[in-house]
Amino acid sequence: MRQPCPPGAGKCAMVPAMTRGMAAAIVVLFVGSFGSQVVSACGDKFVLLGRGVRFQRAYAAIHPASILLVIPPKSVKNAAVRDSRLQGALKMAGHSVDVVAAANLADALGRARYDIIVAERADAIGIVDLVSTAPRRPSIVGILENPAAGDLAAARQRLGGVIATPQPLPDILRLLDDVMKARLDRSRAGTF
Repeated sequence: MRQPCPPGAGKCAMVPAMTRGMAAAIVVLFVGSFGSQVVSACGDKFVLLGRGVRFQRAYAAIHPASILLVIPPKSVKNAAVRDSRLQGALKMAGHSVDVVAAANLADALGRARYDIIVAERADAIGIVDLVSTAPRRPSIVGILENPAAGDLAAARQRLGGVIATPQPLPDILRLLDDVMKARLDRSRAGTF
């Protein structure tokens, strides 16, 4: 082994021995890294595969309802009721959802009881007249696309609720919860 350099000496003979040791340590670490395995914690595997799981903001209905969506005829091209995201959001919120064509509405109302019926404005006005004689009337919610202020006010007077589109899904879900809460309050008060 070499002697340490005296103080004040320029270059030392110890430096080559240190560089060899450092080089050996680097080689050992480099070779060792090839043989190692990645150990992931809980959930880290999902981040590696899909860059994380996308969580949607979930909305759980405070008052789950039985909802009937009335689909207008195919001649009506832009119908918010046809949006599959609406049906999916209603089901995820905890509502029971059925879909019926406007032509088959009377049959659907005869087979089951619904708390809320959601329809486009033209269909919703006709539904109000259809269910007005029923002993347990469902609340009618009309969907109006880009309504004028006068149309919106008139629809609110006639219908149980109005959805003015475009509107975010959480707002629609909250409105349906409010309609259901008002229904429950009326039934408790006996003024149904």
